[in-house]
Amino acid sequence: MNTSPYRLEGHIFWRTNMQLSVTRERERFSLPIHVHDFIEINYVAEGKGHHYIGDERLSVEQKDLFVIPVGTQHVYRPVSQEPKDELIVYNCLIGPDMLTRLQRAYPLPEDMDTLLTAEGQPYRRLTDTGGEVRRIMEGLHMEYMMRQPGYESFMCAHLTQLLLTLYRLYQQEGAASGAYSEIGIIFDYIHAHYAQPLVLKELAALIPISVSHLQRLFKTATGQSFTEFIQNLRIEKSCDLLLQTSLSIGDISGRVGYRDIKFFHALFKKKTGMSPNRYRKRAQSAALGLSFDYNSPT
Repeated sequence: MNTSPYRLEGHIFWRTNMQLSVTRERERFSLPIHVHDFIEINYVAEGKGHHYIGDERLSVEQKDLFVIPVGTQHVYRPVSQEPKDELIVYNCLIGPDMLTRLQRAYPLPEDMDTLLTAEGQPYRRLTDTGGEVRRIMEGLHMEYMMRQPGYESFMCAHLTQLLLTLYRLYQQEGAASGAYSEIGIIFDYIHAHYAQPLVLKELAALIPISVSHLQRLFKTATGQSFTEFIQNLRIEKSCDLLLQTSLSIGDISGRVGYRDIKFFHALFKKKTGMSPNRYRKRAQSAALGLSFDYNSPT
């Protein structure tokens, strides 16, 4: 690891004049340690391994994320070359023109640079405890790969959401306080256990606060009641399973916490406007570039 780092230049990654690239990589031993002339945000999606960064060797695992400023040398390595030890990382590459474009379009925090430049440090390391960063990264990657009409605008919106989410994580890890930090513990628990029975009294005891106080915090933070939030989260997770797996509707219903499949069907249709089967067929048709009969009853 003491050899001169290989230099990666952003222009080889930009597809258009939008200086933004998003990849999902299975890390190998073939890529040399390198530096780059762009900011990079890495998200460990699967597996465990090591991140050689600056002069350090860090153990990494799922939900670890890094903000790597221009000029920092680094490389990821899986634990071994065995298939069982694969390490999968999302990489979001951001050029300086892209940042200027966002700063002109959105009122980003004035001290956002303290996160993106790491204030003279080789990197920022954060943890995606609630899974929000993963969902944003997946959305960015999907838009980048599929390139449907208007995808550049969607990517700018996703990138803005990503940067602001990282900024909040950075602020919270530095000095967590107030109502958000309180309810943040609850959100983390809910996202980790959404498929299990969730009782307000048990959640309130995690902080601890009263049930009525938790309900008020929940409404303030989300604009939804506790029940609405749980239902929307479970339907969101079921949509992911419909798109990404071939599981039956009954299996998906059980996996997101609903044992009563009739109730799940009715709730899904209420939230999305269509049945689970119809949702899956429409998504599959869109992915294949086929037309879809919106009048189909299935």
